[in-house]
Amino acid sequence: MASFTVTVPDIHQGTGMLWYNVAVPASGARLLVDANGNPLGGAPLAMGSSDGAATFHMEAKIEEIAIDQQTAPVDAVMTAESAYLEVTLKESALAKIAAGLGQASYSTGTDTGLPAGAQNYEEITVGGLVKIPQAAVALISPRRGFSSPGKFMVACLYNAYAKDPFQIGFTRSKEATYKVRFDGLAVLGRAPGDQVAQFYRQI
Repeated sequence: MASFTVTVPDIHQGTGMLWYNVAVPASGARLLVDANGNPLGGAPLAMGSSDGAATFHMEAKIEEIAIDQQTAPVDAVMTAESAYLEVTLKESALAKIAAGLGQASYSTGTDTGLPAGAQNYEEITVGGLVKIPQAAVALISPRRGFSSPGKFMVACLYNAYAKDPFQIGFTRSKEATYKVRFDGLAVLGRAPGDQVAQFYRQI
């Protein structure tokens, strides 16, 4: 007979680290991480410090099938699904902001018209019809009680784009923050059931 048990190590509490442009795992494989939770392969960009919870969301739209002969639905079918990662970030390096902004063009350079000692710059520009960047994005969170090596919970969108508008405020009394959201797109070459995202933990 089954009995109720509590497994305390399975209660997760840990920071979420957002990575942009990670390697896309092969079908049937996982996004690999090293002993410190850094993603392996690709050209990953760490999106830096965050504020509050970093969220991984998966949802299926379910439609019920009803017939006139029954009062309750007789079946249910999935008609749509979505997956996204969402977090509030604190670091204002424009390379990171550009990754979270769907239509941004990022550049760096030197402008001699600026004051001496402050002539190097990074810049984001927007405006006009541009191709929306798409990349694999991951959220990695360390499990409590594991080190050398660490163990992690890993969420990965295989092909994602930045969806939220960019907004940042400046005030003397509080650090500037901005929200980013990456929505997953289906990768048609992958098997059904594994076309948008994966979520795993090391045990």
